[in-house]
Amino acid sequence: MDKFQINDGTFIRYKIDGEGPPLLLLHTIRNRIEYFDNLIPYLIKYYKIYSIDLPGHGDSPINKKTNYDQQFMTDIVCSFIENKKLTNLTIAGESIGAVLAVTISKILPEKIRKIYCFNPYDYDKKFAEGVSRGNLMSKFLFFHMRFPFGIGYFFSKLECIPILWIIFRGGVYNKKAITFGYIKKLCKSLKKKYFTFHERNVFNNFKSWSNHAENYKNITVPMTLVYGQYDWSKEEERKKTMISLGLKSFETLINTGHFSSLENPIEVTNIIKKNTR
Repeated sequence: MDKFQINDGTFIRYKIDGEGPPLLLLHTIRNRIEYFDNLIPYLIKYYKIYSIDLPGHGDSPINKKTNYDQQFMTDIVCSFIENKKLTNLTIAGESIGAVLAVTISKILPEKIRKIYCFNPYDYDKKFAEGVSRGNLMSKFLFFHMRFPFGIGYFFSKLECIPILWIIFRGGVYNKKAITFGYIKKLCKSLKKKYFTFHERNVFNNFKSWSNHAENYKNITVPMTLVYGQYDWSKEEERKKTMISLGLKSFETLINTGHFSSLENPIEVTNIIKKNTR
């Protein structure tokens, strides 16, 4: 792992695997760089892969004075791309990473060859609305986390290995895709200073992720939109995103939920390979 210093005095972790044209991987909300460990082995023959912790995620530190909205994360990833002098770049993002793939392409269109948007998380009308659709545990916990001040923070502090395991199982079709070892790794973040602030801040910025009118206008970079058959998004929300992006269709991963890179890395790889040719 290497560190890339960012403008709020902290850093994001990143790593590089393989050789070939550059591919940048952007993970989902409440996740970390290791999210792509199942995917990278299938792509490493075709790309030089850059994977990162999104700001404040994983083992990357948190600045409590930072507002972790879409614009901040877009700016940070754009700085990373420019610092590494990446050109002819392919970006594959999942969830908020899919939204970032689009917003980054608006700022640096000359550097980007193609973007892949898997299960874009762009439909919340309130705090963690999409995640809450996963199962009863998600619905219960995030409903109470929405409360301001002490109540919301109290329920945020309840997050632990068993609870996170249940929540993540609500984001896949094949429940075996969510392993104890991976959830244990995710829970390392619970020990970080200001973790609760960061998680609540990202979810509280839902309007910045769901602003189709601003985020999805004037896109010039070629893109592919993909949904897991059992993603949290509803059919009308998928069609709204498709239309907002100026597309006529989207692809569907059968028997796959929100965390497609964890659950179905072979088919994710096939989509990227197929559409890159």
